[in-house]
Amino acid sequence: MSKKLIDANIRCPSCGGQLYPRVLVCDSCGLKVEGEFVSNEFGALTPDELHFLRVFIYCEGRIRDMEAALGVSYPTVKGHLSSIKEKLNLAGRGPEGPPGKPGDAPGPTADEVLDRLEAGELDHGEAVRLLKAKRKKGDADEQVSG
Repeated sequence: MSKKLIDANIRCPSCGGQLYPRVLVCDSCGLKVEGEFVSNEFGALTPDELHFLRVFIYCEGRIRDMEAALGVSYPTVKGHLSSIKEKLNLAGRGPEGPPGKPGDAPGPTADEVLDRLEAGELDHGEAVRLLKAKRKKGDADEQVSG
């Protein structure tokens, strides 16, 4: 079976909505696992944003090198970084970085959950689970800080 590299930010060709994986298949034994799978926060980035991050890593974060590699100005590079930082819910964070440990993806906002429910991307049970998890995390944050 030939494998095809696909973009994690796949859109429905009919309505433009986000597509999510429902079946995982093992090439070795043929086992199929069906369910609702959630990708990490980088799955929400566009191909251009992912390319930008690859260049950022290649240039080891040196914005001057990124200017040359991308053929854009310093303010443009900074603007792209700010945009991606905001999209990854990292805006407003201090130099210590995002909360939690590596691998902890920030959950969707309540508005995002409701939008996905309304669009038919989530069923009622999954929306309730996400909102309860968000509420539980919020309660834990209040106990730690307050």
